[in-house]
Amino acid sequence: MDSILSVGSLATIRRDRGWSQEALASRSGVSRAEVSAIETGRVVPSVTVALRLAAALGSRVEDLFVPASGAAPVPWAWAPDDDHDGRVWRASVHGRTLAYPTELTAAGVLPHDAWFDGQQQHPRPGATPDTTLVIAGCDPLVGLLVRELAALHRVRVLPLLRSSAQAIELLRQGRVHVAGLHMTDAAGRSTNAEVVRARLGPGYRLLHQVRWETGVATLAARRERTVSALLKANVRWVNREEGSAARDTLDTLIGTRRRPSGYHHVVRDHRAVATTVSSGWAEAGVCVRPAAAEAHLSFIAVHREAYELCVPDALVDDPRVIALMTALRSLTYRQLLADVPGCDSTHSGDSRSVA
Repeated sequence: MDSILSVGSLATIRRDRGWSQEALASRSGVSRAEVSAIETGRVVPSVTVALRLAAALGSRVEDLFVPASGAAPVPWAWAPDDDHDGRVWRASVHGRTLAYPTELTAAGVLPHDAWFDGQQQHPRPGATPDTTLVIAGCDPLVGLLVRELAALHRVRVLPLLRSSAQAIELLRQGRVHVAGLHMTDAAGRSTNAEVVRARLGPGYRLLHQVRWETGVATLAARRERTVSALLKANVRWVNREEGSAARDTLDTLIGTRRRPSGYHHVVRDHRAVATTVSSGWAEAGVCVRPAAAEAHLSFIAVHREAYELCVPDALVDDPRVIALMTALRSLTYRQLLADVPGCDSTHSGDSRSVA
């Protein structure tokens, strides 16, 4: 039967019952993924599916759904969690506008563009999806770039905190404009181009942002001055998620040794590593020097890495990407980077194609 319904009060009534999406899926015979997609407006339910959901909830179909009409809902880049607070960003990527559940960013709290009430999105006045640039990456200095693009180019940046591997996957899926990465091999040689080529194929370009030092942050009170000494001292570590460059670095440093205490305690970015060490919960963690310096920690350098921004060739003429390339080359931005401990901005803005 053809779809004739759009999402109405399904999520609200489910929550009123105290049910999770998994519970509703189990009781209705509809998959959890489909329940989520229906609640967030990404999928319009067929009448058959709507009847199953209504029966499971003991409700009428008309209480859960309303006839499909009006403008098409803005699709989600990814579905919001059950505990999402309702705030939404919007950005146009590859010609389509996507909705992003708001989240913690490396640049702090950013104004939202719409409010999601569990049924539909209500846009706020002044939303600017066509002048919003979505960057996924783990750069703790991204606030400098956010400021530069806003002040000089009137481009808003959504700096989503993601590991290098996660950022590349979002770029492959067309959900972000730019992915930041800093992958290296065991010898400290940059493998960014090789990673992009293997995971994305041709048709992409790398914009050099900064070269920084990666190493181990420790409390100043510790006496060890080498990574080997720290590993022998059996200190507690804090780790990053799989797919992150910091996780790869720690695994290389550990080698064939037994995984140290704290290895399975995972945080999501460089600043969180430094904060965990600074708090005293951990005594060591791999991060970049700027994050360690910000937290006033000691730092044992391991190697220097090139942090680069990957952009599809199809977007190089997008005004937001043009503004990004201009900002990376600006003297003001490059000087701000150069003033940060462990950072070299000599080649900021350099571009190379990944064939």
